[in-house]
Amino acid sequence: MADRIKTAYRTSKNYYDDALTGQTWWAKVYINFFWGASVWEITPLLFAELGEGFSGKLLDVPVDTALFTAEHYKRLRNAEITALDYSEDMLVQAKSRLDGLPNVTCIQGDVSKLVFDDETFDAVLSMNGFHVFPDKDTAFRETARV
Repeated sequence: MADRIKTAYRTSKNYYDDALTGQTWWAKVYINFFWGASVWEITPLLFAELGEGFSGKLLDVPVDTALFTAEHYKRLRNAEITALDYSEDMLVQAKSRLDGLPNVTCIQGDVSKLVFDDETFDAVLSMNGFHVFPDKDTAFRETARV
């Protein structure tokens, strides 16, 4: 199973950003059909929930390529952000977008086996991930635990 997941991530990294930003006609259809709004519209609403002055510990899982979060993280200078992804390929792209942000740490990890102590984080952000986690129940338990 792990090999299939890694292969899927390796394949999707080449079109992931284009698909989520609606760069192609099929991506626009997908976004409108499944979400009814673009992620560009949803992201500011999610960060508004954190508040402009958020200064706690934030877990972003999965960080994906940080396409939608990097600009927001630049404004959260007082937050301690951990950006986690299972896919090393996605993480490479995220690191390039988050480079230079001293308050962001990128790590490779599995949401079903988080290495953090209970209640480590003040908030957990998941922009686009729970639908692809193989064991959603465990993923929800782990993110709630930390």
